[in-house]
Amino acid sequence: MDITRVLIKPLLTEKTYAMNSNKVKQYAFLVNPKANKHEIANAFAALYEFKPLKVNTQLRKPSKTRTMSYFPGFEKKKKIAYITLPPGKDISVSSQEAESKQNKEKIAATEKAKEKGKLKEVKSPESKPIEEKKSEKLETKKVEKPSK
Repeated sequence: MDITRVLIKPLLTEKTYAMNSNKVKQYAFLVNPKANKHEIANAFAALYEFKPLKVNTQLRKPSKTRTMSYFPGFEKKKKIAYITLPPGKDISVSSQEAESKQNKEKIAATEKAKEKGKLKEVKSPESKPIEEKKSEKLETKKVEKPSK
């Protein structure tokens, strides 16, 4: 099976958030129902660049959807993979977490570069103070009204 089709999306529920807050971090992913544990571990390693400590899987049978229509439907068969991370490792599942981590890394990198002297601060060209600019805008020409 193709590695890109194994992990479908992260599963974000109250239970998975509780598993993330423990010392041993566990994350839940919806995976392809035909994928086995080895394929899931390899796909995770390709995506996050380290192997998981343990992979547990769970099958959820298709359940009836409660609709008031004449033809009630069924939900699809789902397979959930609970992936345990090695100690000291962490991943970002949501896009907000990823963006905040990237911003923190960029800030830390620029601070290190400033300390080493590789990055110099560029001074902007001198300009007029803000107060002078405001006074220039307020000054307008007064025109005398013609008398009748």
